[in-house]
Amino acid sequence: MKINKLLIIVCLFLGNEVLAQSSEQVLSKLINQALEYSPRVKEQQQLLSTGDYRIKVQETGLKPQVSGDVSYSRVDPIAKATLPVNGEPREIQFQPHNNYNVGVSASYVIYDWGRFKEGVKKTVLEIQQQTGGIETLKHTLAYQVSQLYYSIIYLQKAIVVQQDQVKLVQENGKIIADRIKSGDALDYDAVQVQVRYKNAEMRVIDLQGQLERQYIFLSSLIGSDARKLIPANAELQFAYGKTDLQSAYNEAIQNNVDLKGLLTKESVLAQEVKISGMSSLPTLAANASVGVRNGYLPDISILRPNSLVGVKLSIPIYTGKRGAYNTQIAKINLDAAKQVTESQKIQISRDLENAYNDIKVASQKKELAASNIYQAEYSLKLAKKRLENGVSTPFEIQSAETGLEEAKFNLLQYDYQALLAKLEIGRLSGVKFW
Repeated sequence: MKINKLLIIVCLFLGNEVLAQSSEQVLSKLINQALEYSPRVKEQQQLLSTGDYRIKVQETGLKPQVSGDVSYSRVDPIAKATLPVNGEPREIQFQPHNNYNVGVSASYVIYDWGRFKEGVKKTVLEIQQQTGGIETLKHTLAYQVSQLYYSIIYLQKAIVVQQDQVKLVQENGKIIADRIKSGDALDYDAVQVQVRYKNAEMRVIDLQGQLERQYIFLSSLIGSDARKLIPANAELQFAYGKTDLQSAYNEAIQNNVDLKGLLTKESVLAQEVKISGMSSLPTLAANASVGVRNGYLPDISILRPNSLVGVKLSIPIYTGKRGAYNTQIAKINLDAAKQVTESQKIQISRDLENAYNDIKVASQKKELAASNIYQAEYSLKLAKKRLENGVSTPFEIQSAETGLEEAKFNLLQYDYQALLAKLEIGRLSGVKFW
């Protein structure tokens, strides 16, 4: 006999484990389907590809810049002089009226004292920030799907509880109908039962409407009909997240996606401060050009080859303190970002404390609700017996029914509240379970 009981317990335990695993697998499948379908995620991933091109654009600064120029200009008047040539006076023109110039020029930055290198670092950090933004979007979407998934399970179970209430009202209605036939009850009592029955049916319809709205929302996130994807026997279970507040907070400081994004933003702004402080540094560049033009004596009308090679050092001397002002702006932005990060840490700590408190309160209420159900069922059983024996009124039945309904809904509600709190702890801690 003891062996049979042991086998039953083991089977029930294994059955619950399989059910939990199945529920987790369904949720994981829904999340991955939503991530693959999401147009917003695809949009951000496409925009991320521009980061590589931004780096390539910056790398062009290390390559020679070559350009071609073709120009024509008409000059009037021009300088002329009469000079003796071979003993005879001759008018000499020093510049043609029609000036033609065709050439190719090139410039190359030899050294910029590290500005280009720091600019590339900033772009890389911005790409990391954008990548983190995509991860944050995915994380938010995953937990949004999770909340919808568990709200659907909750509503499914709530509908079952309410349908049981409808059956209970029907059964008690039959008892009252029999008492009316025997003259121990009034038609008024039957009308009251019908009112309660209709009210119970309307609550079922209301819950079914809420369930349908959740299905519509979830279907829009995954890109397909979600109604057949969630099993009717799924449980309100979420096994992820730390069991104590301090461990959860430590994990959140390391893995919270919003916090990671803020820290990356700080790195970008710190790099901006560094780049702004380099605005007064010089630039050393080489330049060269080759081409043809007219205007060379003695025959100024003939196009002749010309070339130029040189080195140029550009040193900013005075720019109205523009660089200093930009540096100050960058520092202010960095300080503000650090304050936002600290505020986020405080908010994470507060939200985690609230979530653990919600779990504690829900657990305490759940114990009371579980004992309440037993007492409510026993009270209803006694009320039925008393009504059948003619020593009570239909009002006692109605009160017992209401008490049992409230007790069952309370137990389900506390389970749901505790699960939402666990889900919030997982979200804040950056837990990725899909």
